[in-house]
Amino acid sequence: MALPSTNAMFSRRLKEARLALGISQRELGRRIGLSEDVVSSRVTRYELGTSEPDFATAAKLAKELGVPLAYLLADSDALAEVILVVARMTASEQRRIAAELKAGTKR
Repeated sequence: MALPSTNAMFSRRLKEARLALGISQRELGRRIGLSEDVVSSRVTRYELGTSEPDFATAAKLAKELGVPLAYLLADSDALAEVILVVARMTASEQRRIAAELKAGTKR
């Protein structure tokens, strides 16, 4: 079975995060500063995977959706879920988890 492409995962996660926030494609496009004449079609293309945002636009999308950019870009669903969970932790909790993970890989 072939794994989904990174672009397909980005597109799916982008749409899921937007729907979870309860906003339209048009509203998301407006929030990241797209011009009114392309606002809806551009986000539609990102979600369909027929167009990819540049890095700066992807970062704006993530920020507006309240998710880390790494979540949208992760190359597996398991990694994406870990990123979301860790992103919700305090900085000290993140450092503790990182230390534990590093220690676990040295065994």
